[in-house]
Amino acid sequence: MKKIALSLILIAGFYFTNCKKSNSTTSNNQDTNTTSSTDNNLAEQNSNDAVNIGSESLDHGSLTTYKLKEGENSVLSPMSGSVTISPDTVNKKVTVTFNTFIGYDGHLRNGTLVYSWAGSAPSARWYRDSGLVLNISTPGNTYSVDNYTVAINTKTIKNLGRVTAGNLTWNDNTNITILKPSSGGSILWQCNRNAVLLNTNSYTFTSPDGTSSNTTYAAAFHGYGGGPLNFINWDKAILSFTGTFSGTASNGETYSGNVSSPLILNFNCTPPYTRYLYVSGVLNFTPTGKATRTINYGNGICDLTFNLSIGTWSVAITI
Repeated sequence: MKKIALSLILIAGFYFTNCKKSNSTTSNNQDTNTTSSTDNNLAEQNSNDAVNIGSESLDHGSLTTYKLKEGENSVLSPMSGSVTISPDTVNKKVTVTFNTFIGYDGHLRNGTLVYSWAGSAPSARWYRDSGLVLNISTPGNTYSVDNYTVAINTKTIKNLGRVTAGNLTWNDNTNITILKPSSGGSILWQCNRNAVLLNTNSYTFTSPDGTSSNTTYAAAFHGYGGGPLNFINWDKAILSFTGTFSGTASNGETYSGNVSSPLILNFNCTPPYTRYLYVSGVLNFTPTGKATRTINYGNGICDLTFNLSIGTWSVAITI
C-alpha cells in the first residue's frame, strides 16, 4: 500500500480537467456536472499519497527507494527542496517534514506528516506487519500539496494480515479536509475501504469479462529473514480496492459512493504510464439529489482511459 498511491495519486482516480473526451452523447437536459467527482478524486489522491509516503518512510527510512522501473529515479527523489525523516522508536512514530520539496512526480510539498504506530503484535512496526495500526496526522494543519492544504482529521491504517485468500490486506479509515488555494473552497472526504495485495503470492489476473488473456505475476511480497529483509516489491504489486466513501465538494454538494466491482491497480504496467490509473473495476458515485455516476475502468489493459456514465449519457475519458 505504500505505493498505493502513487497511483492513487499517481493513482488514482481520475482527473476531469485536462482530459480528452470521446464517444459521448448528450441532450439539453442531461446532467453532466463533474465538480464533486473532481473534488473526490483530488481528496482520494492526497489521502493515498500520505499512505505512500508513510509506508516508504517506515519500511526504508527514506523516500528514494520506490522506482517505477529499474534504473529510473524514485518518484519521490528530490528535484528541488528538501525532506527530513525523523524516526522516534521510543515514542513509536516517524515525522516527515517537507520544505519546498518537488519530487519526480512533479508535486510541490510543504509541511509535516506524522506516522504513529501500534498494534496487537508487539513487533508490529513495519507497514507489512500483520497487526500494525498506523495513525497519520498533520500537526497544525501545515501540510500542503501544490498549495492545497491537506488536513488529516483522522486516518488509521490497519494491517489485517493474510485474511483475503492468503493475501496481505489493509483497512483504511480516513477523514480529511482539503482547502483549495485562491479561496476555492474546501473539500471534506471520508472513506472506509480495504486494499489487498493480490500477488502476495504468485497471482494470475483474468479480466472481469474474460476478454483479456490470463497473465501470471510473480509474488511481490518477499517474506524471508526478518525485519527489513521482509519487504514488498511495490513496482511489481497488484492491488485490489473495495469499500465506500463520501464527502462534501467545494461547491457544497454532498455525495457518497461505493465500489461495485473491485478496483485493480497494476504497478507492472510499463511506463510512460507514470500516472497510474485503475486497470479494471467499477465505482458508483452519487451526488445528493442527482443520478448515480458510474465509472468503469475497463478490463485490465494498461492505459489511461475509463468510461463515465450518467443515466443514458456516457463519455470515454483519457487523462
